[in-house]
Amino acid sequence: MPRVKCPAQSCVFWDEGFCTAEEIELDPEELSCVTYEELGDLELDDDEELEEDLWEEEISLEDLEEQETEEEEEWL
Repeated sequence: MPRVKCPAQSCVFWDEGFCTAEEIELDPEELSCVTYEELGDLELDDDEELEEDLWEEEISLEDLEEQETEEEEEWL
């Protein structure tokens, strides 16, 4: 996948000088990136909702170890 250099450090897709967006749309008339989204433009949900989303799929330690064992057996 080609990497696109980007000078817009305030964009949500900027990572150490490169764009991380899956698709990039350019405006040929303005010679600018239409994909650009400023970091401050993001709207975050309440902390509780974010936390619920993160922990929505809880996995016990035993289940995780079992998954790892199964994956190791598949590789062998």
